[in-house]
Amino acid sequence: MTPLRRALFGLGAVGIALAIPVTAIIATSDHTNLKGLFAALSVLVAWSFLGTGLYLWDRTPDNLTGPLMVALAFSWLVTGLSASNVAGLYITGTLLNALPFGILTHLLFAFPSGRLESRWDRRFVGLGYLVTTVAPAIGVVFFDPAVADDCPDCPANPLLIWDNPDAYDAGSAITSALAAVVLGALIWHLVRRWRESEDPAERVRDAPVWWAGGAVLLLVLVVVATNVAPEEGNFDDYLFAAALVLLAALPYAFWLGLLRWRLWEADVRVVEAGYAERRRVERDLHDGAQQRLVALALELQVVRSKLDTDPGAAAELLESAANELTGATQELRELARGLVPPVLADRGLVPALEALANRSPVPVDVEAADAGRASEAVEAAAYFVVSEALTNVARHAAAKRAVVRVARRDDRLCLEVEDDGTGGADVAAGSGLSGLAERVGALGGSLEVDSPAGTGTTVRASLPASR
Repeated sequence: MTPLRRALFGLGAVGIALAIPVTAIIATSDHTNLKGLFAALSVLVAWSFLGTGLYLWDRTPDNLTGPLMVALAFSWLVTGLSASNVAGLYITGTLLNALPFGILTHLLFAFPSGRLESRWDRRFVGLGYLVTTVAPAIGVVFFDPAVADDCPDCPANPLLIWDNPDAYDAGSAITSALAAVVLGALIWHLVRRWRESEDPAERVRDAPVWWAGGAVLLLVLVVVATNVAPEEGNFDDYLFAAALVLLAALPYAFWLGLLRWRLWEADVRVVEAGYAERRRVERDLHDGAQQRLVALALELQVVRSKLDTDPGAAAELLESAANELTGATQELRELARGLVPPVLADRGLVPALEALANRSPVPVDVEAADAGRASEAVEAAAYFVVSEALTNVARHAAAKRAVVRVARRDDRLCLEVEDDGTGGADVAAGSGLSGLAERVGALGGSLEVDSPAGTGTTVRASLPASR
């Protein structure tokens, strides 16, 4: 089990355990209506975000969607402390009551890549966190819920400095105005993304985002309408409960949207890799076998013109033409081997890599004792990574030796090609590895190149063995 997966299992266990006391606090609250219903729904919301968030974090560790969903789950559990009859726990939950909505705003702005793409997006998300963390902390020092008409059974506020309803109302008005700015920016962000998505496939891919955006707007309206603490016997109680059901469904919209996005990206890393591979084949044909065959045709024309006048010269030219034909045939074999390596299909990855090593002009050691077997697509991608890396070693590295290491770590196939050459390789400069990175990425893997000048180059790839 990888360290990340162990950490995720630990977070899951903590989230499950933390839900138990939070449920008890809500169920025994003196100032919460429909206590049993709200206790169950609160746990449902938290565990929905926790489960889907941990899954996405494990499957897409380079995307912040999973971590943000997990953070929202834990923040939602903490908000349950606002139902406590103990003053300290009550005020802690009250201070953080709005934080989950700040994280949810972050999720919507960053979906589906998990990144905030523009400076304005980062500013509005920062403002959202300000509204949901700092603003409540400022307002709570002017509000004593124990003497308020809407919550006579709430504990006293231990952070109260001055019970001043007018100051509290003024702060709330400012907070509401800032929240409206964030909300408007979020609406514009979603509308802009919809208008910029001219491809219908992209709109289908991002459809869960639009549903999530509509849902969060509804949730904000519900929270404002019910003022967070609904009155007993009022329809607002059931409206707020319905909002919690809707909130519990949101994680699955994110999960579905991210899954569609990954599939869409893979279809694009596959298409582009296919184009790159076709360009490579065209280039190899043009620069290699095609040039040889053109030269061979010219030599044969000269041979025909000299057969009668200079048979000796014609014989020499025929011998040269035969050598050119042999070279062209060898290059075509190498090209065909690069497209469909027979030894890979017949005997598997390790024998295919050993065959590559034997053909390399630079001595290559293969260390693959615990490689095991993987799917055909993964083994093919691994083979081409090693093949391209060894080609670069032979052509550019001025290396004396190279080592190919293959190992199975948990459910991933890990490759490493290391040489003792000059280093300084630049993937973006056309080494051929950039196209392979797209092929590896389409399978859910990763590829990196470590090539400091003067100390050799190491190419590492990691692929899910079962893809």
